[in-house]
Amino acid sequence: MTIKKISVENSVGNVIAHDMTQVIPGEYKGARFKKGDIIKEKDIEILKDMGKESIYVLELDKNTLHEDEAAQRMSNKIKNNNLSLSEPHEGKISLIAETAGILKLDQDLLFEVNSEDDILITAGQNNIPVKKDEILAGIRINPLTIEKTKIEKVEEILNKRPLFKLLPYKDLKVGVVITGNEVYEGRIDDKFLPTLKRKFNRWGGSLLDYKYVPDEPEKIKDALINFKNQGADILITGGGMSVDPDDVTPLGIKNTGAEIVKHGVPVLPGNKLMVAYLDDIPILGLPACVIFEEITVFDIIYPRVLVGEKITKNDLIKLSYGGLCHHCPVCQYPHCSFGKVD
Repeated sequence: MTIKKISVENSVGNVIAHDMTQVIPGEYKGARFKKGDIIKEKDIEILKDMGKESIYVLELDKNTLHEDEAAQRMSNKIKNNNLSLSEPHEGKISLIAETAGILKLDQDLLFEVNSEDDILITAGQNNIPVKKDEILAGIRINPLTIEKTKIEKVEEILNKRPLFKLLPYKDLKVGVVITGNEVYEGRIDDKFLPTLKRKFNRWGGSLLDYKYVPDEPEKIKDALINFKNQGADILITGGGMSVDPDDVTPLGIKNTGAEIVKHGVPVLPGNKLMVAYLDDIPILGLPACVIFEEITVFDIIYPRVLVGEKITKNDLIKLSYGGLCHHCPVCQYPHCSFGKVD
């Protein structure tokens, strides 16, 4: 890599060798162009307005890449379905969500790539819910230029398997069974259904139908099976998940013949959650904390169910690390530690 002096008219596509200050009296003074910037056609008139007839540029040999090209080559190996890339800015390219969904990150592959000298790929965490147009990662190199062989090695690593996947939310139909004699008999107002409707608006899914049933296992079972037969993709029960004698919702779920993944998960709030599968249809038995707390275990599990992920016992056990909500005065979920296991 060498530095040479060329005329401004012939500078398009070249790399600026040093910062260049522009002064507009009373308006602006600062680095209008920075070392490493690539000159574009629109920059020619600006350079002339700055009094530049010639400038110094970096001349790269065939074995050296500029930071923008290096970031672009790495990014092209990372981009896949539902992910897009920003334009390079000061050597960095951002990975952007094209849709809302759950981000899947291969942590081992990320560590392997970043173990290479001068490679900087910065990301969030695995299984995090993301919004459309959210920035998911930053991709760049540390120096202004890098040997081509280093990037070729990184490309080989990234060819092994996807580093990032974004699983989009599906428009699934939800059947809701709300249990409890006090609600069924109209003694108290139901809080579960309004809460779940707000959750559906936030995360996705649509309410197929709902039914209030008393604390009778057979009626709970019948309501769940009926919603399954109506075409529900997800089944949810609200209430009756504690240890009181009248809390028979878990028994009602079991009586459907569903496979119980786990009843009781190491998450607060949300210890009494039950996850089960009736054939391939997930059943979420929700504890009462869902209606009293802003964010609970439901907000960790439900979005993952919405992308079609099958929740395992090991998935639930892993939540013991990161499963404590700190009840921050201003909730930042999902951009916090709650539910982050990696």
